[in-house]
Amino acid sequence: MKKKQAATEEPAEMILSDSFHEEEENEAPVKAKRTKPDAGEEEEVVYHPVKLSRNDLYRPPTAEELNQLKEAESLFHCSLLKMQMGELLKEVALSERRKQQIDSFIQTVTKLLQTVPDSPEVEVSDLSWLSGTVKVPFLLLPKITKGKFHMAPPASIDLIGSYPLGTCTKPHVMVDLAVTIPADVLHPKDVVNQRYPRKRALYLAGLAQYLTSSSDIGTMRYSCLHGNRLRPVLLLTPPDKNSSSFTVRVHACPPPGFFKPSRFHPQRNNIRTEWYTGLQTSYSESSEPPTPHYNSSVLGDLLPRTHLQFLSAISSQCSAFADGVALLKVWLRQRELNQGTGCFNGFLASMLMAYLLTTHRISNTMTAYQLLRNSLNFLASTDLTVNGISLARDADSTAPTLAEFHSAFQVVFVDPSGHLNMCADMTACTYMQLQHEASVSMQFWDNPTVDGFHSLLMTPKPMIRTSDHVFQLCELVKLQSSCKKLNLLSELMDHSGNYVHTALPFILSLLQRGLDQRIQLLTHSLSPDPEWSVESEAPKYKAQPPLSFGLLFRPELAASVLERGPPADSPKAAEFRQLWGLRSELRRFQDGAITEAVLWDGESMCQKRLVPKQIITHLLQLHADIPESCVRYVGAMVDDVIKSGSEVPSTGEEKSLAVVQSYDDLSRKLWRLEGLPLSITAVQGAHPALRYTQVFPPKPLKMDYSFFDKEKTCRSLVPKEGKPCPAYITPITVICHMEGSGKWPHDRLAIRHIRAAFHIQLGELLRKHHKYTCRPCPTHLDVWKVYFETCPHLLPCEPELIAGSTAVETKRRLGVPNPSGIPS
Repeated sequence: MKKKQAATEEPAEMILSDSFHEEEENEAPVKAKRTKPDAGEEEEVVYHPVKLSRNDLYRPPTAEELNQLKEAESLFHCSLLKMQMGELLKEVALSERRKQQIDSFIQTVTKLLQTVPDSPEVEVSDLSWLSGTVKVPFLLLPKITKGKFHMAPPASIDLIGSYPLGTCTKPHVMVDLAVTIPADVLHPKDVVNQRYPRKRALYLAGLAQYLTSSSDIGTMRYSCLHGNRLRPVLLLTPPDKNSSSFTVRVHACPPPGFFKPSRFHPQRNNIRTEWYTGLQTSYSESSEPPTPHYNSSVLGDLLPRTHLQFLSAISSQCSAFADGVALLKVWLRQRELNQGTGCFNGFLASMLMAYLLTTHRISNTMTAYQLLRNSLNFLASTDLTVNGISLARDADSTAPTLAEFHSAFQVVFVDPSGHLNMCADMTACTYMQLQHEASVSMQFWDNPTVDGFHSLLMTPKPMIRTSDHVFQLCELVKLQSSCKKLNLLSELMDHSGNYVHTALPFILSLLQRGLDQRIQLLTHSLSPDPEWSVESEAPKYKAQPPLSFGLLFRPELAASVLERGPPADSPKAAEFRQLWGLRSELRRFQDGAITEAVLWDGESMCQKRLVPKQIITHLLQLHADIPESCVRYVGAMVDDVIKSGSEVPSTGEEKSLAVVQSYDDLSRKLWRLEGLPLSITAVQGAHPALRYTQVFPPKPLKMDYSFFDKEKTCRSLVPKEGKPCPAYITPITVICHMEGSGKWPHDRLAIRHIRAAFHIQLGELLRKHHKYTCRPCPTHLDVWKVYFETCPHLLPCEPELIAGSTAVETKRRLGVPNPSGIPS
């Protein structure tokens, strides 16, 4: 049977998630039967099975097939992992049909943008040329700045980003289109005082105003590139039913080489204090504070075409480059690290892989799986907050050094030009989270007993799954007062008034110092990229969702109520007092040392578990002027379900500890008993409370003997008539092993008699040496044990004949001290 040729080939795809399924609703696998094609679409036919001859079925494998088998054996834990990787790559790759739709829409948008009309020249602050419906995607604060502006057709329109590189993946398909602003619209001095970012936003507004009249464009919205308000973008979608399948992101960029890169040195200033504050200052241009984040935002618009050329050259040398980047992007997306302000986006993933290739840390012949493993291994073992890396090989003399980049930014990864830090907006905590996740992932890959593929590439892992405790900062407008109290005017100018991103690094540093050894990892949410209609004003900074923070604790230190500081005569004592304020006090310890210390509230274990909350609220109130009402803390939520006690709430840890201590005391006394025919060789606890796994451990109970009569025959306590029934006392089971002996009888009844005799003698010895009240039974021994201030409690014990040894099962009942003497 011959193979039928298909007009378009589209492999059947494995469903990765519900979102992927929704993305592919219009791309269902083709049917075996011919169907009537839609208008404008070609007929789709699948391949039919092909009958093979016996010789073809049993022919020896080719050299290529042998290489694939050898590769699967040497690189993967099993051949299934290789198949899973292949199916995942098919799932996230763009189909040919999708690419045709994107290319068609890009051509339409390009033709429309080339016909943008000119407009008369006006002042930058004059918005009268815009219609009343379209707004400028920029917060114009301060409102006035110098400069002239007019609309003109773009000088050029180019595809940039992941789509032309071949690394664009589903489900969120974003196609980047660079629109070059004509040179006569800009001025070489527009880098100063936000003139260029404002002209950029005005140009996008002009494009949006022109495109609103076209029926070839679906919805139009504004957004910001990775949450950076200085870099607004215009989002376009097609008007047909495929409007949700992809989005075109329009960037307005200056002509290549229009601004000198040396103007954007991290130590240079491009925002004047007098212009920003509106107040007269004595600052000269050389004494103005540097604006590294503003400089990197403007410089980032100059280099997208250069970056695309660099990555294209690298990709052409490594056949698996695109697949390796796709896997790394899937890994980042499952951890929510690929979107938002300061994220490790797909562009950085491509640049990281390019760095590993150019430095020969990975080979051009490696597979996509090997590229992913080596990238994660590099992230896990390299700290870019201390030792930054650079792709620049022949940077000019004006390019900053790595030390200068480190003095201005927390994370350093320099692009091929040598002038731009691509991780300028990333905080050290975000990179530490990335490093932690990479380290954990490498442990999963190296463990053959764990399904690493499903755990690392198929399972979402948001911050709340990574953290022990989580808290949120609500009412972000309070961060304005934080910037004022922390004296962050120069940093606020650098971030163009974004007080949330200005205060965030200082809050993280403050919490890191306060929590110190208690935490293994401090993470924070990445502010999502805002989106709003072209007919709406740009959202204010306080409109973004609350900031979330995650804490991953060190269990042995997290619940400590004592924060011990330096000695009183140490130079660091002043720094310690400045950090903790009035909570710091001098204390003398048992070793004779006199040091600064902070003592937090917490008597029971459930209260101690919330000591980090006390630390966080105290530091934020003291240093950042953020009241406790703005902190929404989520931690130890299950404690409320099992909490008991009115005066000191407890979740049972202290009661379990008391049970264990009483058991240890009894165990030592049983070991030291003399006079038994067979000595005790082992004592084992057989109750959940002794393993700290009892939800509600037994409570010690003080008996009020006025409520009972003593029965003369068996010396038991019997409740008096008319008195309330006594509380149930939970027995604690203990197993006592006796040494082996060949004199045990083989008759079952005789064994029971001897066991009862053991109970009698064991009870007499405990009564004689330790004053315990004991009541022997044929199957066990009840012992009342003194537990702190309580009266003795019963402890039954039962021996068994096991492999020549005798086991004594002991049950012990405990209760809670009751000063009033009234049974509970």
